[in-house]
Amino acid sequence: MKITIDDKQIETDGSKTILSEARDLGIDIPTLCHFEGFPPQTSCFLCVVEVEKSPKLIPSCATKPMDGMVIRTNTQKVLEARKLCLELLLSAHWGDCLSPCQNSCPAGIDIQGFIKLIKMGKYEESLALIKEKAPFPSTLGRVCPAFCEESCRRGVLEGSLSIRLLKRFVGDWGLKNPKSTYEVSCEATIQNPKSGKRVAVVGAGPAGLSCAYYLARMGYAVTVFDAQNKPGGMLRYGIPEYRLPKEILDAEISGLGLEIITGKSLGRDIQIQRLRRDFEAVFIGIGAQKSQRMGVDGEDSHKVISGIEFLKQVVENVAQDLGKRVLVVGGGNTAIDSARVAKRLGCDVTILYRRTRLEMPASKEEIEDAEAEGIKIEFLVAPTKVTDIGLAVSRMELGEPDSSGRRKPVAIKGSEFIIECDKIISAIGQAVDIPEGIKADRLIPAKIEPGCFSGGDCTTGPQTVVEAVSAGRKGALAIDGYLRGEVLGSEPYSHTKEGWTKDDLLETEERLKYKTDKVVPGDRGLSFSEVESEMTEDSAKKESERCLSCGCEKEDSCLLRKFATEHKVEPKRLEGEVKRIKPDISKVPIRLDSGKCILCGKCIIACLKIKKLSILGFVNRGFQAEVKPTFAQSLASTKCDACGECAKVCPTAGITAINA
Repeated sequence: MKITIDDKQIETDGSKTILSEARDLGIDIPTLCHFEGFPPQTSCFLCVVEVEKSPKLIPSCATKPMDGMVIRTNTQKVLEARKLCLELLLSAHWGDCLSPCQNSCPAGIDIQGFIKLIKMGKYEESLALIKEKAPFPSTLGRVCPAFCEESCRRGVLEGSLSIRLLKRFVGDWGLKNPKSTYEVSCEATIQNPKSGKRVAVVGAGPAGLSCAYYLARMGYAVTVFDAQNKPGGMLRYGIPEYRLPKEILDAEISGLGLEIITGKSLGRDIQIQRLRRDFEAVFIGIGAQKSQRMGVDGEDSHKVISGIEFLKQVVENVAQDLGKRVLVVGGGNTAIDSARVAKRLGCDVTILYRRTRLEMPASKEEIEDAEAEGIKIEFLVAPTKVTDIGLAVSRMELGEPDSSGRRKPVAIKGSEFIIECDKIISAIGQAVDIPEGIKADRLIPAKIEPGCFSGGDCTTGPQTVVEAVSAGRKGALAIDGYLRGEVLGSEPYSHTKEGWTKDDLLETEERLKYKTDKVVPGDRGLSFSEVESEMTEDSAKKESERCLSCGCEKEDSCLLRKFATEHKVEPKRLEGEVKRIKPDISKVPIRLDSGKCILCGKCIIACLKIKKLSILGFVNRGFQAEVKPTFAQSLASTKCDACGECAKVCPTAGITAINA
């Protein structure tokens, strides 16, 4: 007989299924339940195809062709049906593709992985894993806001893991052991570019350096240009020594092995048009190093200095004439840093913030450290005018939410008063200082024009260091794709367990959380020495043992995740009840996790047909159905020999073979 599959006509004797015939033609039809050599299960319905003149979609794994059939495997109707099937499966899924800490890390660092390697004492491998996504582990280990810790599942017990400090431990180990196998390998690649193509990076801050580093590792010859005298951007000129020692920053930048040319400003010394002639691609990664104005009368007075300029002058050892009484206006990390630096220069410092502590954007830890060091914070106060003796301010009250989602501060009529001071540090926000000759709109899109890309603060506005690192790496991937003529694929789908509570960890042993070791406030005095101490090796190993390893064991091989990514699923459309079932780990190394099971039945077949055992089967009906041993007993109470055949055929992580 003759049939047609996606415009390819073939002759067949009708003994094979449509799925098999399509695969013989190199046409890939997705399926989760098909088990080659065994009868079809038709449980996942992903393999449906459309047959001409037939009103219904048919499962290709269970249907043999008929003479004259015209079959389509990728019509809109077929794709929508497959997407719906996947969304139905995921709507009841109780599992994590990635650990929640990795999901919340802007750089996508494999946090669970590098912590596991610390626990095993494999520091070189841990460092290498971190550097796959972030080239500054020591720096990030000191200044990252640690979004990951906010989502750490251990937080519902005795407290989140100290992920930031574990990253610092590994980074500092790397600085003490700079000639590790991994570092030598990277250095060789960077120093001997193989692609033959050159890329220019403008801006030696975290975005630009990250972009340059990953491009160099891909084999491109990269040159970095920066306007300042030394590389680092806001890492150098915006973060004080007591948080990030410059010797640490210098060591990490030096270790990247990049060609960096300083003192070259975009628009003045270098032009985009010239760079496009001399290089195959350009990345613009200039930061937000321009202070926003307070917008009050008298702010051009000699009494006022911007927080960014103030911090930069301290780094460059420019003499500071602050007087004794200093006011800092703002509530972000630049305001806190400016206040703590001024305090170390011997000043009496007060921070003025127009909202309440709850809305303050600075990190909670930094605010607490500032107060511990004797810095006063006045909330619900906003400047109105700079005077000869100080700063005129008004009391504020919070009104309706503004565009930021926070309640808008409104001045209270008749509440004006003057705070006497010698210096006012304005730190209310940052903006990109658009270079002369460059239009603002040319720095906004991630891809400016053919071969010219941008990322970091100049694209998004001021963000954190880790977000800039992420933008730089993504820029490198985009440039690599552009130079190779390839389009970047979608980010992999990532499922997350919703509604996690302490009840889900009732059987988990509570462990003592690592307590950050800091110099006591009274001893910080006028010193710019680092406040926070590094973890010892013993402490790092103990802290790493608290990790719950939330991520999926089959993160890279799960077919459900693969197809969900390809079909751009939206499972929240069908949100409903999930199976919150605790895994059966009674028969090491087998882990039976019914929350991740899609009821395809392949494990049941493998156990029965391959091992001649009847360990697994379906129990309960409808939504409550599960794959379990007979009478829902544990695996340990059966004749299971832990051969792992069931795990081999499982398309998800419903059954896996874990380490003993």
